[in-house]
Amino acid sequence: MNAFSQFKTSVCFVLGFAPCVFAAGPALVVDRGLPQANLNNAAGEYRSNIRWSSYESGFLGDDFTVGAAGERWVIDTVRVWTVPGFHKIDPEHLGDFYQDVRLYFGGPNENLSPFVTGLLKFGSNQASNPDILISDATAGGGARYTDIETDVRVWQIDFTQLNLSVDGGVKYRFGAWGLGRPRLNKAGEPDKAGKTYAWFNAASNAELAGAKQDGADGEMLLFASGGKFKKAFSGKGAGWDKGSDVNVQVFGHRVDAR
Repeated sequence: MNAFSQFKTSVCFVLGFAPCVFAAGPALVVDRGLPQANLNNAAGEYRSNIRWSSYESGFLGDDFTVGAAGERWVIDTVRVWTVPGFHKIDPEHLGDFYQDVRLYFGGPNENLSPFVTGLLKFGSNQASNPDILISDATAGGGARYTDIETDVRVWQIDFTQLNLSVDGGVKYRFGAWGLGRPRLNKAGEPDKAGKTYAWFNAASNAELAGAKQDGADGEMLLFASGGKFKKAFSGKGAGWDKGSDVNVQVFGHRVDAR
């Protein structure tokens, strides 16, 4: 049995089925958001922001911990960011590159399962699942991500209304991923090799981020496309000169038995 469960508002799954006390509303309980300092190539060797993809071999994930041991929490929203630009192509809509978007979740030392999924249409940022909210994180003046060839948008994805019950002080695994559409070449024509756009997760080096990086340990997790855990992944020596963690923010409220 998985170490997590979907929390139903009509029932409190705690020992003895005791009544529950709810906090006033969701709070930011894990803050490992986008870095605010040492951004892009201008920072040189001190660059803090990076994006990672597992390309066709699966997807990248990480872990986080909510609260302290002995507590019970409900996760309301998980927020992540993706950076999909490719070969001077910066999509105006997330649906231009991806057919869907998914949040995977699992307990400590577990494989992952898709917890929330939504389909995307070409030319749109609206998912078929209304609980998935997509926005351009650079629209209000937020920093773009410098790729080798161009500066590209950073997209924020909020998986809301999760009602996900977890134990405090326990490290849970997660991953966000989307199935890519057929990739276009520089001329805007379908790639003859039949490749699809890869999903890129925004990540950062905690020491250089200039912002809170809760639970950062410089290590991420690789999963097969079905969610099976493959191995831990540092990033250092694998295309970058330092460790990094997937950027994530978690909003939730504590549930206590009386």
